[in-house]
Parts: sequence; structure tokens; C-alpha cells
Amino acid sequence: MATEPPKPNIDVGRVVSRGFTALKANFLPFFGFALVLAGAPAFLQSWYTSSMQQDVLTGRFDPGSFFGALLLALFTTILGFALLQGAITRATIRQLGGRDSDPAGSAVHALKQLLPLIGIGICVGLMLVVGLIALIVPGIMVWCACAVAVPALVEERRGVFGSIQRSWDLTRGSRGQIFLIGLLFYVFQVVVGAIAGIFTGASMIQTGGALPDPLFLGIGNGLASSLTNTISAVLLATLYVELREVKEGASTELLADVFG
Repeated sequence: MATEPPKPNIDVGRVVSRGFTALKANFLPFFGFALVLAGAPAFLQSWYTSSMQQDVLTGRFDPGSFFGALLLALFTTILGFALLQGAITRATIRQLGGRDSDPAGSAVHALKQLLPLIGIGICVGLMLVVGLIALIVPGIMVWCACAVAVPALVEERRGVFGSIQRSWDLTRGSRGQIFLIGLLFYVFQVVVGAIAGIFTGASMIQTGGALPDPLFLGIGNGLASSLTNTISAVLLATLYVELREVKEGASTELLADVFG
């Protein structure tokens, strides 16, 4: 199989274009995964938190139940996010390689790698927190450096720390472009969040309440989380493929063949 010659540098427009092409071809299964793995936890967390706010006003607030539910919501969010990233990453790489994206097989593959996927999420999350506490800029640098740790794990099976190191190496010299991709995605998140806020505000007007209706708030946040998490996973998988092509000349067909 012929290897494509390396491109001079990653191209932000190319990453976004290829990512949305893969998303368009698999929107229903990808968004379906996201609804279950990201949307449902976001819905339940928003609905429960909003309901508790109303209980505070009526004097029925139970701190033990509230914080216990939040811990459970955090656990399910981490679990769902890890599975979603793993499944969409594998499917996207296969799609970019001209093969069947195999959503069901990708979900099974992600389930088999669940523990290291969670491990990467925890390690990178802690590094981001430390970086953001130190100063915002180090946190941004950490995100740019670790952006493709999950695709590296899914594709190359290097383990938690090996995948983080692999991401650090692949992104070196391209972190300015990666920051721009992150900035564009942040703007998209703001727009989606604003639309969800309008939806929630409309429910407050309809009910005439001082607080948003828990059901409408949960639906809005659940749909927003599903959409943003889907696009995030697709773009990071596409970014990984782009980095491999640029730095190593690896073809998308070769990358997809790894999954059999």
C-alpha cells in the first residue's frame, strides 16, 4: 500500500472540513451514542440540580441526598464521556480511511478500553486543573499538548501514560493551530449554550416562574451536551489523523487497517 507524502503542516480548515464530512456520514449513530452517553447524564444532572434549587426555596433541601446524587452524576458523566470518545474516535478514523465506520463494533472496542480511557480523562483533567490554577496559559498549553491522547490510545494502544506522551510528541510544533481549533470549538460551544439558554428562558416565561423549569432545563442541556461532545470527539479524531499524516506520512487507509 502506497504511503501518502507528508503534508507541510496541519491545516485547520482541512481538519474541520474532514471532520464534518465524517460527521455528516455518521450523524445518526454518533448523535445517538451522544444522547445516551453524554446527553442523558447532562439531562439528569441539570434536572436534579434545578429541582433541588426549588426545594431550597421550600425548605425541603437534603444536603446528603444532593451531594450523593452529584457524585453519582459525576461518575456517570466520566464513564459516558470516555465511552463516547472511544467509540466515535475509532469510527471516525475508519470513515476517514474509506472504510465502514462500524459504529457497533466501535462501541464494543471502546468498552474493552474503558479503564485506560477513564485513566486518560482523569490524568489530563488533573493536569488541566493544575495548569489553570497556576495561570490560564499553562492550562491551555496542556490541553493543546494532550488533545489527541484518546485517539492515540484507541489507535495505537499505548496505555494511559504512553498515549499522553504520544500526544505530547505528535502535537509539538502544531499547538498554535490546535489552539485555533480549540478556540473555534469554544465559540461553537458558546453559541450552542446560548441557544439552550433561550430554550430554557422561554420555559420560564411560559410558566411565569423565578427558576427555570427542571424538565426544560434538562432537555436543553442534554441536547447541547450531546451535540458538543459529538463534534469534539470527531474533530479530535480527525486532528489525530491529520497529525499522523503530516508528521509521519501515515495514510488514512493504513490507520484504519489497524482496527481490522
